This record gives sequence, C-alpha cells and structure tokens, in this order.
Amino acid sequence: MHNISDTITNLISLPHEYEWLDFKENWFSKDGIGEYISAISNGAALSGREFGYIIWGVNDKTHEIIRTKVNFDKDIDNEPYKHYLVRNLKPSIAFEVDETEIDGKRLVLLTVPVAKSVPTKFLEQTFIRIGSSKEKLSKFPEWEIRLLNVLSNGIPTIVNTAAPDYAQDLTFEKLFLYYGAKGIALRQETFKKTLKLQTADGRYNIMALLLSDSNDIPIRVSVFSGKTKADTLFSVKEYGNSCILYAMDKILDYGDAINIIQADERGRISERKDIPLFDYEAFHEALLNAFVHNKWLALNAPMISVFTDRIEILSHGGLGIEQDLEGFYSGVSIPVNEVLASIFLQLRLSERSGRGVPKIVGAYGRESGHPH
Repeated sequence: MHNISDTITNLISLPHEYEWLDFKENWFSKDGIGEYISAISNGAALSGREFGYIIWGVNDKTHEIIRTKVNFDKDIDNEPYKHYLVRNLKPSIAFEVDETEIDGKRLVLLTVPVAKSVPTKFLEQTFIRIGSSKEKLSKFPEWEIRLLNVLSNGIPTIVNTAAPDYAQDLTFEKLFLYYGAKGIALRQETFKKTLKLQTADGRYNIMALLLSDSNDIPIRVSVFSGKTKADTLFSVKEYGNSCILYAMDKILDYGDAINIIQADERGRISERKDIPLFDYEAFHEALLNAFVHNKWLALNAPMISVFTDRIEILSHGGLGIEQDLEGFYSGVSIPVNEVLASIFLQLRLSERSGRGVPKIVGAYGRESGHPH
C-alpha cells in the first residue's frame, strides 16, 4: 500500500465521493460503520477497484482536513470493536484501520478490500452505494443484478461486453487498409482473435464496433463563435460513424489545418516572431489520450469543442482503475482500455513513455489536463 498520508492526500484531491470512497468527520455508529464497509466493498467491485476507502477527519463537501476524534481501539459491549466488525462481516474481509497526521490534524483511514465472488454482507444484509448514499441492495434489484454479474464475470470492458444485437454484422475493410498503410499485415483468419474483437461466446464486442467500417457512434467537432457554449455554434463537423482510427486521423488533420501561423507581437522590439495558434503536439497528445482512455462502453465518443480562445477535448470516464492523480500528472501510463492502447501502440499512433499529459501540462498548465 502507499504511504498512508499520500493515499489520503490523493483521495482528498478527487472531485467528489464515489461508490468506493466516503469522507466523514467524527461520525460513529456501531452498526453503521459495518454497513458502510459492506457498501464500500461492493461499490469497489462495481467500480473495478481493488480497495474502497472511508476517511475520517475530512469535510465531505469541501474536502477540507478538519481532524477527527473517532476511535476504533475501544470495546463495544465488552468486545473489541474491530472484532465485532470482523465477526459480523460475511465473508470475512481483512479491512485495515490506520491513523496519521496531516498539518498536525489527526485522520483515520479505513481501507476496505473489494468484494470477490459474493457480495460483502454485514449482519446478514448486503449494502451498496448509490451515489454517496448507503442503501440496502435488496431495494435496488437492477443494482443487485449488476453486482452479481460483476462478481461472476469481472468488471465490464470493451472486450468482454458484447456490441448491441443490431451491431453483430460488422465488416472491417477500413481496418485492414489502415494496418496495411502502416506496413502491418492483418490475417483474415486470425485478426478477430489477435485484436480481441469477440466475447467469450463468439459475439462481436464493443472493441469490434469501434474498429468496424460502420457504427452509430458520432464523433463531432463543434466550433463556437465565442468563448462559451452559450455563444453561437458556428459549425459542427462530423467525423464518426466509422472506424475510430480514421476518425481520429481526420480530427488531427483538421487541427493541423486550423493551426494557422500568426505574428507574436508580445514584447516586440525589432524582430517579429511567427508562432502557431496553438501547440499542435499538445493537441495531438490530448486527442490520443481522449480516444485511448475514453469510456466507450456507453457508446459515447470524446467531444471536441473549438472556442475563440481554446480547444476543449472531453474524454468520458475519468482515471484508470489503478491510477491516482499524482501518477496521472507525472505521466504514469495506466490505460482505461488496455487492449485499445495496445492497438494504438502497435500502429505507432502512441507510445508508453507517459509523456502525453506532462507535454500538455508543460504547454498549458496543470488545469489544462484535469481528469474531471
């Protein structure tokens, strides 16, 4: 595990609570904590995390460190409290309670292992997190189905999730042409297996849909006449509904076309310096990252918006399962879509050097690459 203070600092830096993360101040409830352990453990499974966390000493709205007095090292009804929790959790999970100080303020970190094979229960009840609320799983049958499916089959990915029934008659001529243009020969007999385009039962998966000749995933570049989306929409350019490799190349070409050279008059004394409208390499890295790390499961593509003062590239889904915020900014590469990242690497569209985010941040500052 990370250093306790570093783990807490990384978790506090996240924008809000999750199914696997909760912040408390001094709240203590004999059975309530056990119920939260069940909910966080099951929420971690649904989120594809190895662990969930509850942190005491942090305001859940502002994430300000305020210190806590909560104490796990005490007896409840003549029984050590930790023993009471362990005795009533089924199956038994090895949660850990650690204390630390940050800026002289005491915090308590409860680390909860993910549920495996079966849901984690407390006092024979299964709990789940719906947003930031703890609920009995029995009240939400659709969540129960999801949880049991994840515990049986693993977290859904673009490889183990089948494409919709209407998208099972796919062709891949453009994919073969794209590989050929890169000097790589795909074999008709083996490409589906090599690129992992089918689920275990032989159906085309979401990956196959993304790489097929035709799909129903729009990828748009919206150009606005001002600095916000409230300004007039100047044009919408459509690059989707086809193999995403070609769509990405077309958007990169568009970025190159609009990146006009202009005169830099700042601090001019005698010699004029010509500079591009924006850093194309940073744009290139941002777009690659958006495609590789996008949460394609919901069939939502990255969104590109061009304003008069900036270009915004939105990738759905947030950080990878084992990624933390500092690792993200420092360039530790942990892809959300591992197999798609491998294809980009094979085609020499990207590299695993981890220089993408540092390049963007170096050109435009830390907020430019924020993983919202």
